[in-house]
Amino acid sequence: MAQRTILIQSKAHLCIKNGLLMVTLDDRSATIPLEDIWVVIVESHLVTLTVACMSQLNDAGIGVMICGRDHMPNGLMLPLGAHSRHARIVEDQLAMTLPFKKQLWKRIVQTKILNQAAVLKEMGISPGPLPSYAKNVLSGDTDNREGAAAAAYFKALITEGTRRSSMQSSALDYGYSILRAGIGRAAVGGGWLVSQGLHHHSVYNAFNLVDDLIEPYRPLVDLIVMSNGITEPLEQEDKALLVRIFEHVLTIGGRRCGCQQCIETTLSSLRSAVLEKDPKKLLLPELKGLEMITIE
Repeated sequence: MAQRTILIQSKAHLCIKNGLLMVTLDDRSATIPLEDIWVVIVESHLVTLTVACMSQLNDAGIGVMICGRDHMPNGLMLPLGAHSRHARIVEDQLAMTLPFKKQLWKRIVQTKILNQAAVLKEMGISPGPLPSYAKNVLSGDTDNREGAAAAAYFKALITEGTRRSSMQSSALDYGYSILRAGIGRAAVGGGWLVSQGLHHHSVYNAFNLVDDLIEPYRPLVDLIVMSNGITEPLEQEDKALLVRIFEHVLTIGGRRCGCQQCIETTLSSLRSAVLEKDPKKLLLPELKGLEMITIE
């Protein structure tokens, strides 16, 4: 069942009672069962919550993202050791050979580029060289088809400015941060050592594996931003729309399902790929338009 992403944008107090997250706004309160929550995003600096509340959110496997004074995400709290077989999973993860990791990274890059091409088609733009780039990705992407594809992709998609300096930049960054939190939550909950990546390997990055797995999902953020014309300055409704990214439908393993379920499928299939030493077991999302699931 799809879970909710909770966005807190105004003064509030958070506490947990009887397995429910209680959000109190002035004289009004709302409760959400912990089992229904995927990630909590705290944007307002007027929100209060206790360490006990944070601990119980951890126990429930819920990710908590904190935003800075610029209202952009700048911190992420994830539970530790949430999976019962954490040590065994980490042991198998660390035993992966470099050639095997390079094959996994090849599949990730190919899927990302194909999803970027799908975004351009949805926007009525020619995909140009992207399908060819995807077809010619080498093991480990040693000739950086990912970079070449990104340059061509954003040049076609963003007509004024660049990926880093355009009216859409803040919206893209915000969406990627939300997506990163969700993947981090699923990876930690699945028992993975998220600091150990397949391709990303910075000693200063605690989420190298997350930054590997996010790549084929990024184009979904791009399509949401561009299709809805989200530009700076980001309004509350823009952020609320981006927070619902996990409710968007993707195709994975031949099935149509919500982004959250796709992420969980990617993580479980990565486990299968590692155990069977078969990179083809890794299942990754295919982007086919914008469609949303319904959460009761």
